[in-house]
Amino acid sequence: MTERIAGARYSFRTAHPASPMLRVRYRYGVPVDPSGFPDWTPYARLLVALPPAIPDLTVDEARVVDVRAADLVARVSGDPLWAGALGTPVGWTWAHVAQTRHLALVPAELHAAFRHLGGVSVGGVRAAGRGLTAGSGEPPKVLVTERLTEAAMAVGEEILKVRLPAAYRDFLLRTNGAAPSVPSVHPGHGFILDQPLFGFRPDRLHDLGYQNAFLIDRFTPDWLAVGQVQGGLLAVRVRGTDAGAVGYLDDDDWRDRDHFTAADVCERLLHRLAGDFASFWLALRPVPDDLEDLAAGVAAGAGLAWPDGLGALLPATHRRAAG
Repeated sequence: MTERIAGARYSFRTAHPASPMLRVRYRYGVPVDPSGFPDWTPYARLLVALPPAIPDLTVDEARVVDVRAADLVARVSGDPLWAGALGTPVGWTWAHVAQTRHLALVPAELHAAFRHLGGVSVGGVRAAGRGLTAGSGEPPKVLVTERLTEAAMAVGEEILKVRLPAAYRDFLLRTNGAAPSVPSVHPGHGFILDQPLFGFRPDRLHDLGYQNAFLIDRFTPDWLAVGQVQGGLLAVRVRGTDAGAVGYLDDDDWRDRDHFTAADVCERLLHRLAGDFASFWLALRPVPDDLEDLAAGVAAGAGLAWPDGLGALLPATHRRAAG
């Protein structure tokens, strides 16, 4: 079998979301180049041009530094999305534009709509390899904006057709999916948790049941996607011998191949983070100061880029106001 990268099936074409809602909202699809990498320019609210990469960082550190640098550049640009935001604004994610030092701010639901590569995984071999040291300090507080009743939980579990593992179930009851108080990382892995997690919500793009109906190319029924992070998806195992475990799926894993099934993805690509959700949260730490300092230095040499067609296919409600 030909070993093509994830997303190569869309080469020279456009990738369309499986979700009917997203197919309407993003009706023109995402253009994909001859190498199988998405071109996010038409769906980018902002495009940040970063200086050359810092060579001594691991792949995981590089992603964290790039994302935090892009946040800094966007914040000082005056974009109202960043009013009061500590991390990337809710509902948005930074996507590396393949084989460039550009980061595109795109809707998170569109970025997660299909498997693809094109980020730090194709940025060249790094002598430092993988890994990230989370640092000391306390785990972040939980920004609770809503709670669930047992009755609402029972309805949600009926929709999912599974009783949720105890620690994750308790988190949902107390928060209905919540964000950390500050952008946070997990030891060893290059993602940033700065968004509310999924819950049982009327907004289907943040609803556990709706979201998981369209992630079956990545997760078997043993796993439940519970939220988006800068760098991929978090999932909780809801069936099997390791039920309750928390996993991370890197959305730019160089090992991902176009022919992989959901079983392949879960077996080969899913990183186990913790035995239960409580342990996962306790291991989170604010983005380390040394990486924040590096991000500030990168941001000082960065700026916004304005290529033709930037944001041209975004819904009007998602575009940055002119001027």
